[in-house]
Amino acid sequence: MRRWLLLVAIVSSSLTAWSQSIHYEQNFDGLNEGELAGQDGWEIGPPANMPSPIVTPQVKRGPTGKSLEISASQEAIRTFDPKITAGVHFLSIWFRFENPGVGDNTLHVYMGDEVREWQAGPVIRIGAQSGDPFKVGVHDGNTVVPLGEIRQGEWQHLLEVIDVDNLRYSVYLDDELIAEDFSWRNPANHQALGWLMLGFDLGSGLIGYFDDVVFGEGDSPPALSIQPEGKLATTWGELKANR
Repeated sequence: MRRWLLLVAIVSSSLTAWSQSIHYEQNFDGLNEGELAGQDGWEIGPPANMPSPIVTPQVKRGPTGKSLEISASQEAIRTFDPKITAGVHFLSIWFRFENPGVGDNTLHVYMGDEVREWQAGPVIRIGAQSGDPFKVGVHDGNTVVPLGEIRQGEWQHLLEVIDVDNLRYSVYLDDELIAEDFSWRNPANHQALGWLMLGFDLGSGLIGYFDDVVFGEGDSPPALSIQPEGKLATTWGELKANR
């Protein structure tokens, strides 16, 4: 009887997990090699004359597939329709930084409302603009705090848990909580989640890569929701490598 009840509980948890709404996901495998802009709703980020990041098969997570390559002055933006105006939501994304400590090299992960700008809401800066060129920085209001270590040339996982009602967010790096209940950078202009921007408007040469973007409802991706409380395993990102 006890075993049966445990099975029912696990199945129920799984069904609840998969009933979560996924707002957007992209692993870049099905996109054409070359410029990201113009594919799957992606556009060039501000300012409008910036070049597009590149979809490439040269570097990827897992044995096959593609990723998004970021070099100096490349930035792209993906708009969400409808925008997210309430509730708790997550952004799961993998990055690989190639040249930490070089010049002004940074990887940006920005989200914001209708206004497209660098002073966004939830803001992560990986590299030089984090306050430490070898760290991942998270904005707490107007202040960026360098918190997590960059492992050069290795894939690392970021998970943002974003409370839209209170304009707060927490960030996990490789399963470790590095920022808890931080405030959005610019809440006056950003009261919702209407877009995601990846790239960097400055820098020198190749900076790094992004892959396996998942934006959805709740505080973790469905594949993680039946993990023990407080444990954020990286199995979601590994689905790509295993399929």
